[in-house]
Amino acid sequence: MKRFEFSLDRLLRVKKQLEHIAELEQKRAQEATERARATLLALRDQLDRISDKISASVGRVMAPQQWASASDMAERVGVSIRASETEVAEAEQRLHAAAQERAQLATEVEALSTLRRQQVEKWQQEAQKSDQNQLDELIQQRWQSAQNAPAVALYQAEPAA
Repeated sequence: MKRFEFSLDRLLRVKKQLEHIAELEQKRAQEATERARATLLALRDQLDRISDKISASVGRVMAPQQWASASDMAERVGVSIRASETEVAEAEQRLHAAAQERAQLATEVEALSTLRRQQVEKWQQEAQKSDQNQLDELIQQRWQSAQNAPAVALYQAEPAA
């Protein structure tokens, strides 16, 4: 019996490689999302500190330059926060797309792997059936040979008296 060959083995290998690449892309997208979120959190913390400084100065005399500087800084941080929020949203979209791509490839790999397993099982059953047929044929030939052969006397014939 010939050895097992799965006609879609090359496709299965390629899909597994693509799945691995998609997994790496998903990890990169996850890391980028986490970095973007950390940046946004840091900017919000910075804005909170500026706000606390300004709040602490309420009721006290503050030089116009200090007020302008704090206000300008708060505005720049606010712009950075809006840009960072956009970056977080884009990173989350890339993460979602990467997760969908990986899930799609994983489904395809699983389907091809299942098909391969089914074909291996079918091939094994056919191989067992073929082996059994050969064995049955051999037994049949030996049995027929034994039927056609002259009978062997088990006992010595007794001489007639």
